[in-house]
Amino acid sequence: MLQLSFRKRLGDFQLEIDHTITEKVTAFLGPSGSGKSTLLNCISGILHPDEGELLFAGQTLYSSQQKRCLPPEKRHFGYVFQEGHLFPHLTVGQNISYGRPRRLDSRTPIDTDTIIDILEIGELLDRYPSQLSGGQRQRVAVARALGMSPRLLLMDEPLTSLDAGLKNRILPYLYHIKGAFDIPLLYVTHSISEVMALADEAFLLSEGRITARGEPHQLLASPSALPVAQMTGVENILALPVVVASEERGVTELALGEQRLMVSYTETEPGATMPIAIRARDIIVAMDPNLRMSARNILRGTIRGIAVQAGRVMLSVDIEGHLLSVEVTSDAREQLGLAEGTVCYFIIKASAVNLLWEG
Repeated sequence: MLQLSFRKRLGDFQLEIDHTITEKVTAFLGPSGSGKSTLLNCISGILHPDEGELLFAGQTLYSSQQKRCLPPEKRHFGYVFQEGHLFPHLTVGQNISYGRPRRLDSRTPIDTDTIIDILEIGELLDRYPSQLSGGQRQRVAVARALGMSPRLLLMDEPLTSLDAGLKNRILPYLYHIKGAFDIPLLYVTHSISEVMALADEAFLLSEGRITARGEPHQLLASPSALPVAQMTGVENILALPVVVASEERGVTELALGEQRLMVSYTETEPGATMPIAIRARDIIVAMDPNLRMSARNILRGTIRGIAVQAGRVMLSVDIEGHLLSVEVTSDAREQLGLAEGTVCYFIIKASAVNLLWEG
């Protein structure tokens, strides 16, 4: 258990946290400048809070009242940074062995060979960091942190510097780590898909404050997650049950109440929960459902609210109890006579539904 109740000011920015963390994998999600890295640095001991206290597993890491601050090397936490920060003069094998503790106290040692096998870096052991790709460097950085047999593993946006292809290849390795080692993990990111893939619990962080917390599927499908979703260009996040996945037809059917949402085929089992994201501008509004078109989804819903934001008209739409944001032009709003209470039809191409990665 990690108990956080502290403040830290850096210039005009102040981080203020008062929460207890109990889950195995906890993600902190928020935009740049929200305080995510500052939070991890305070937990690791790189930064000292100004006041308050931090406790891990009953041990005081920091207490302003007791005038106590445990140095980083005595906290026995592993830390993976955005850029990895490997020692350039050491081989991969030497980097992994560097932090291996001589004494483990009550900690259970982690077998180095197991780490190497799970991260698939056996063929890299004699190479130097300059001879590695970005994805390989990050896997080695994770291996080095695990090699410490840490009590807690901290990851600060470890996939940010990688392109989309590399991220998708590295994510499964992180997912396997979650199941293979009994080590709590704090994971900082601004990626919704990484949170969905890894976290047992997620916290939304904004301007130095926790604005919401909860199980990722539910939290990211709630209105409280809208600012984070908009940061990534996605206003609508839903977690829907799978009805059927048909490889032959090339579609997966999701249940949206009594209605069905067709998305591109992905191998999954009926009853599984699938997280999806839809941009507000990718939803078309129609008054007549009997239109001949290629779009697979024509959903009936009711407009519950209309807001004008920076010249954009945003509709708040109720479809089977799910609130979605839909963007239209002012001209379309007038021509269609859209108002609160209007029942209309919402057209979504299957290709416009983004599947969020899930292990």
